[in-house]
Amino acid sequence: FVLLWQILNEKFYETKKMYWLVGILIILALGARTITRNNDWKNQDTLWLATAKTSPNSPQNHNNLGDYYGRHGNTDMAISEFKKAIELKPNYADAYHNLANTYMDKKDVENAIKNYEKAIEINPNLWQSYQNLGAIYFNLRNFAKAKEYLEAALKINPNNESLKKALDSPEFTF
Repeated sequence: FVLLWQILNEKFYETKKMYWLVGILIILALGARTITRNNDWKNQDTLWLATAKTSPNSPQNHNNLGDYYGRHGNTDMAISEFKKAIELKPNYADAYHNLANTYMDKKDVENAIKNYEKAIEINPNLWQSYQNLGAIYFNLRNFAKAKEYLEAALKINPNNESLKKALDSPEFTF
C-alpha cells in the first residue's frame, strides 16, 4: 500500500492534496472498522454473536452460541444451536456433550443420557460425559452403572479428586 502510494504521489504530484485526502479517508475508515471490531472482542458473548454474522456455517460458533444461550437461560435456543453445530459436523462430540448438559438443565434425563452416550461414542476420552452419566445413574439409584461410568471417567482423568471422592461413597461398597 505504501509503495503504491509513493508511486502515485510521484506520478501525480499536481494532485498531491487529493491523494493525501484519499489516504486520510482510508485511514479513518480502517480506524473506525478497527474500533468496531474491538467492540466485538470485548467479551466472549459479543465475540460469538458477531462471529455468527460472519461465519454462519461454523459448527464451533454454533456450539459457542449454544453455550451463550444456555448461560443466559434460553435453553430452547441453546438446544437449537447445539443441534445446528451437530448438523454441520455430525461427529462433534463436544456439541453432543453440551446438548446433553442443556437437556439436564431442562430435566430431560432421557435425552441427556442419549447425547452423553453419543459424545462418548465419538470421543471415548471425553471424561466429563462419563462423569455426568455417573451422576445421572447415581441419582437414579442405579449404583452399579454409576460406578461403571465414574470409574471410566477416573481411568481417563486419574488425578481428578472429585471422581475419587465420589467413588468412595458408601453406595459403591457392594
